[in-house]
Amino acid sequence: MLRRVRRPGPLVVISLAYLVAVAGILIWRGISVSPDYLLFLLIPVAVLSGRFFGFLRDWVPFVVIFLGWEAMRGIAVETDFTPHVADLARIETTLFAGHLPTAALQQALNVGMLGRVLSYAATVVYFCHFVFPLAVGMVLWLVDRVQFVRFTMALMAMALVAFVFFLLLPTAPPWYAEQQGVIGGFEKIIGTTLPSAVSPYYHDLNPNPVAAFPSLHAAFPFLGFLAMRRVYPHAAWIAFAWCVLVWFSVVFLGEHYVVDVIAGVALAAGAWWVMIKLAVPRIGVLQERALIEVPPTPEAERAVA
Repeated sequence: MLRRVRRPGPLVVISLAYLVAVAGILIWRGISVSPDYLLFLLIPVAVLSGRFFGFLRDWVPFVVIFLGWEAMRGIAVETDFTPHVADLARIETTLFAGHLPTAALQQALNVGMLGRVLSYAATVVYFCHFVFPLAVGMVLWLVDRVQFVRFTMALMAMALVAFVFFLLLPTAPPWYAEQQGVIGGFEKIIGTTLPSAVSPYYHDLNPNPVAAFPSLHAAFPFLGFLAMRRVYPHAAWIAFAWCVLVWFSVVFLGEHYVVDVIAGVALAAGAWWVMIKLAVPRIGVLQERALIEVPPTPEAERAVA
């Protein structure tokens, strides 16, 4: 029975169902689903797979480095760089012929019961910022460890590039610009729907409200889609559908401009291209361990005959 469960198909389905259920309970109870919590939540998956020590070897360094990067993001707000507020809003309205997509979406959809349902749904999607890429990582780890290593390395490289942007080019999200009186016609929805208590680790971090460009909310799921295509070519399109939901949600909620989303998608595509085209051919741990068939020698053929 256990051997059947540990086959890739059933194990992936059970693990995804477990992760979705746990993430749903945490969001319902108002607890932020952050990587430090998810690391411990994935332990039952590691035990069920029969690869617990392999899980520690692969996942602990990745999550620790990721949490270190999260702590670094707070450094950006300690610099003296003036955040870009009006210019991003100007680019957005110029791109859409004088209209602001966030304002247009909220004015059209954030009305009555439909608006409340959509606001809650978009908030749930927004809160799954870490859930989705770690779910992709879990699936890849269960099915194809080499692809898992590629994905996690590309994700961290992408995050470091984004950090340089946040440090040298701090940019404000729409809600920040609205509070500064630069733009209007919409409201900041996050905070009016579901509560979200962060973990003790995240509670001590210095948040960075001017790290909107490029949007990592847009980049993380798109990188997951790109990594999933090799393992599950058809099911990967479900991941792409999730990407679309995320892109819509962050704009609708006023957390990102469309230009932030476009930049995030471009960043993810670039990171994956660099991984596949430049890093994989040069780094052994990123390559498949293909069996090389050695032609038999004449002596071996005579011995068999």
